Amino acid sequence: MVDTTRIAEDIDGLADREFKAAGVKMSFGSVMAILAFLSTIVGGLYGGFVLYQKIEAVTGLDLDAYQQQMDVMDAKVTGISEKVEESVEYTRDIKNGLKDDLLRVEQQTDRIEDTVRKSEDKIRALIDAAELRFENQRERVRVSQAGSMKDLEDKLMDKLQRALDNPLSD
Repeated sequence: MVDTTRIAEDIDGLADREFKAAGVKMSFGSVMAILAFLSTIVGGLYGGFVLYQKIEAVTGLDLDAYQQQMDVMDAKVTGISEKVEESVEYTRDIKNGLKDDLLRVEQQTDRIEDTVRKSEDKIRALIDAAELRFENQRERVRVSQAGSMKDLEDKLMDKLQRALDNPLSD
């Protein structure tokens, strides 16, 4: 059976234990510090070597080829900027044309609205006049009809009265 308490005590005391290497007494913590220091130095040397390689690659570049490419790009940019200016002018012309068209449409709309309002007023006046004429005509017909009904009623009453007064009608 394994004694875990003894293993735990051995691990706890590991940082305090010392051993000799190459005639020097060292503890576990100092060994770790030395390893960290060595890895930092090796990492720094590797980074320096990579940076040196990149610098060598940059110094070996052909700058004339880059200058030619830059000249070509400048020529393209100049051509593009001229096209952009033409596009801006064309867009400005379109905007002004649309603005003029919108103003004409608004003016026509205003004229049409005025015409519609005048037509509505005329139609309302005609309707009112027709309504007044119809009302007058209705009133005349009503009065005339009332008079005719009264005459008819009087005639019927006379005939009825004569029929009732007639001695032969028994």
